[in-house]
Amino acid sequence: MTTVIFGSEGNVGRRLKAAFPGAIGIDRVAGADIVADLKTIDYDAPEIHALLGKAEIVLHVATSPDVDAPDEVHYQAVVDAARLLLACQRYPVPRVLLPSSDWAEPKRGWAAINPYGYSKRMFEEMAAMYRFSTGKICAAMRIGWVAQDLAQVKASAPWLQANYWDDARLIREVKKALDL
Repeated sequence: MTTVIFGSEGNVGRRLKAAFPGAIGIDRVAGADIVADLKTIDYDAPEIHALLGKAEIVLHVATSPDVDAPDEVHYQAVVDAARLLLACQRYPVPRVLLPSSDWAEPKRGWAAINPYGYSKRMFEEMAAMYRFSTGKICAAMRIGWVAQDLAQVKASAPWLQANYWDDARLIREVKKALDL
């Protein structure tokens, strides 16, 4: 099953790449199978066109995890996701995953929704649009907190610890969202 992971070198992407053997990673940093930035990637370039044409799964986790990043970061994430979905729609890719977050609907005791959360809500709406347009699976999964390591979890606030996803849960939830 051909799997493409956008954001393959990030914290979540590395974990997904390990869980999907043979996955092809696309990221803006060295180490990825294809080095490209979602802002400037040319989906019509022969290599990318051919890759998406045979992709059975596209996992998009190439967004900033910084809840407090400047608004333009979150606007750009929405634009990047829309461009990626439009490229996937051309084929159409049978299974696509977009990154959402609990920040799309903050839990009791959390800070109010902010531009990060609104961008995740947009991802959820774009996933619905893709499903409607293609009849294929597209999920915007509200991923919990994926810490760098257990030391980070132990040092975090209780409310954040309660939202922690270990690797097993992350992989289980991704596969469930994609009906695998």
